[in-house]
Amino acid sequence: MSAVYSQEKTNLVKLNLFPLTAGNLSIEYERPIAKRITVNGTLSWRPQASLPYKSIWESIVEDEEGVLETAKLGAFSMTPEVRFYLGKKDVFKGFYIAPFIKYSHYNAKLNVSYDDEFGVEKNLPIEGGLNALTGGFSVGNQWHLSKNLSLDWRIIGPNYGFSNGKFESKTNLNSIEQQEIREQLGDLDLVIVKTELEVNGDGATLRTKGGFTGIRTALSIGYRF
Repeated sequence: MSAVYSQEKTNLVKLNLFPLTAGNLSIEYERPIAKRITVNGTLSWRPQASLPYKSIWESIVEDEEGVLETAKLGAFSMTPEVRFYLGKKDVFKGFYIAPFIKYSHYNAKLNVSYDDEFGVEKNLPIEGGLNALTGGFSVGNQWHLSKNLSLDWRIIGPNYGFSNGKFESKTNLNSIEQQEIREQLGDLDLVIVKTELEVNGDGATLRTKGGFTGIRTALSIGYRF
């Protein structure tokens, strides 16, 4: 490899523009390992903030009590992939397919409102995280804009895998408050995963487990060096 690429710029760092609209920072690094094959790695991070794209969340979560209105979500992911460029052009250029594996961690915080035995409204803060491991493949195209700049359009990257999560609150609850919490969280129907709810005198725990699916896409500006 050193013989083939010793005269070329073999490093490409890219910034994905799409996630910036949702408060995400997504950076990629790509490097060739053969004539038309490269390895690409993506790191993405979002600080905990209000839910992005609420209309999408509303389509997959039945939330009769409006719990998601005050929910906060943060995320981190890393995605290694191998890219196969199908043309006969320079590396980093042309149409490609790219199988990948993606690890994601989501941390969330939400408040559940309930009335105590005196009719006084209280908030139960629930925090936790969810881990997901998925696999899939992307198709896309990359262009050279200049000697050092490139444009990478990952058209689509469907992926599927598994997830598990745990969200809890440690708070003393009497029997009336426990029933109120069960009703509030019971109305929060997570269509895409199975949920297990436990409420007792020490607080509430919500566990999630099941399949996990996603779609990767990107429009990235890259610098080659």
